[in-house]
Amino acid sequence: MKLYSSFRQATLLICCVFGSFLCSNCRPTPAELVVNVLPLQSASGVVPVRVLRTGADYELQRGGKPYFIKGAAGVQRLNLIKEKGGNSVRIYTATYADVLMDRAQQSGLTVMFGLWMKPPYEKFDYYDPKAVAEQQEEVYRQVQRFKNHPALLMWNLGNELDNHNGDFKVYQIVNETAKMIHKLDPNHPVTTTITDGTYSIPSIAHLCTDIDVLTINVFTKLAEQPQRIADAGWKGPYIIGEFGGRGWWETPLTSWDAPLDQSGTAKAAFLQRGYTTTIAGRRSHCLGSYVLYWGNRFEQTDMWLSMFAPTGEKTPMVDMIEQLWTNRKPANEAPQVGPISLAGKQDVNDVALAPGTDYPASITASDPNGDSLRVEWKVTRDVDEFHTLPQNRTAPEAIPEAIRASQGVNAVVHTPTVRGAYRLLVNVYDGKGSVSNNSFPFFVGRPDHPDLGIHMPTYRRF
Repeated sequence: MKLYSSFRQATLLICCVFGSFLCSNCRPTPAELVVNVLPLQSASGVVPVRVLRTGADYELQRGGKPYFIKGAAGVQRLNLIKEKGGNSVRIYTATYADVLMDRAQQSGLTVMFGLWMKPPYEKFDYYDPKAVAEQQEEVYRQVQRFKNHPALLMWNLGNELDNHNGDFKVYQIVNETAKMIHKLDPNHPVTTTITDGTYSIPSIAHLCTDIDVLTINVFTKLAEQPQRIADAGWKGPYIIGEFGGRGWWETPLTSWDAPLDQSGTAKAAFLQRGYTTTIAGRRSHCLGSYVLYWGNRFEQTDMWLSMFAPTGEKTPMVDMIEQLWTNRKPANEAPQVGPISLAGKQDVNDVALAPGTDYPASITASDPNGDSLRVEWKVTRDVDEFHTLPQNRTAPEAIPEAIRASQGVNAVVHTPTVRGAYRLLVNVYDGKGSVSNNSFPFFVGRPDHPDLGIHMPTYRRF
């Protein structure tokens, strides 16, 4: 009896282990997971989208017709995208997606729909099967809900999953998820978005055989990107998912690590060079792009990446993208703005000033249409973007009495009495709905770093 009891216990143990193994390999299919999730729209409204290859070239087709993406990333002022010549908008998550998708449809826009996947740098463990399965289930539910929406252009799995990450297990999961999305929705392509770093491309090319197109966020290196991704091993089609002026995370820095800005005019010219080379000039492989940021948000300053002022005025970047999308200039162009001078120096001179002292400041500005200009000057504490989490970004208040006097393009700056990093910000308005801007970092007192001079950053953007 004792022998029989031991045998029975051993048999039960084997059965339990084997049963657990079978259960772990019999996870529900995506179709089973979403069986109770109803699409928000009828399948009759679907507009099929395909990525087609003809010889060595690629083409995006929507409803059987060629479709080149002229898009903007952001959820503000959607009606102006179409008005300026665009045709698509990029959203990053499913938050408020039902409202945004309907608004896009009403504005005549398609949507690159972001299916959020937590990046590894947020401590998400892609080796944890339970966590991965839960995240995938949420992705599949969103696909099921929105797959019939007539504005849907494609699905975008994650954003910059390669950022701060050298372990590309994540791309095995991306491919697995993309394969299942195709089964749930055979009518729309799937992409994933990476940074401009090419180190992840060999792994993606090898592991992500089920994505239809690669999306890349790239700013300073936009003009070089086609050659860089080809050298890294990507031979397929691509989309530029974010671009614009030079990013604060990749610009030259002062000795105290403050990034040097570009004027609004310089950002527009920078955008034009990259767009002409990499987007419009590479249509055999580039399926289009999304300019960032269509609206206003704070990153380093409230105008660094913003294409509109907080009060709604358009910048030279909006004028430039309209010209690139339509081959015509806007009826009224934004002011042209050049460098700022402070204490007789440019920002590349690593300007450190005495506390509680008056210094002259000036900016060059003109208007293409001859409009009279209003110049707004202010000084704020500078922001340490390199160590600020995105959810903690807030614009600092203007420092009272820091502008002693101003008259048009000239001002007198009264430096704060507290030692530290500050920034002079200048906005130039034409009174006709346009603005241009620039900013100038300076230090009150002596910076901590003894090696004065401009150097390049070693950090990456979140």
